[in-house]
Amino acid sequence: MTSTRLLQILAVSTIAISGCIRHNSTVTRDVTRRKVEFENESAGRVFYDALSQIPNSGTKQEKTSQFEIPVVLDYKRHVITGPNAAFNDAVDRCDTNKDAKISEIEAKIFAEQVRTGRR
Repeated sequence: MTSTRLLQILAVSTIAISGCIRHNSTVTRDVTRRKVEFENESAGRVFYDALSQIPNSGTKQEKTSQFEIPVVLDYKRHVITGPNAAFNDAVDRCDTNKDAKISEIEAKIFAEQVRTGRR
């Protein structure tokens, strides 16, 4: 084998071996939907109407983390949070006395907060 041929093989092997280490992962995290009762039908209707007015309340939240060392390492992690987290946050905001039962008054206060953009 000639030295030119040996150098060619060595060059191709070096390029093939020296590739970047890549790691891409997608993780879906969704919590269980909190059980909640409503004082009456009107309380449930007011709550769900207000919930539908919150921007992105029914969509997933996404977060991407990335770490990179050029030519050596490329790490990406994509975390998706399901819509149950937004529902649980709304229940926490609405159920001010934390009795797992939303009264009509609590629902109306929550709806007013959503309407005015207060947290």
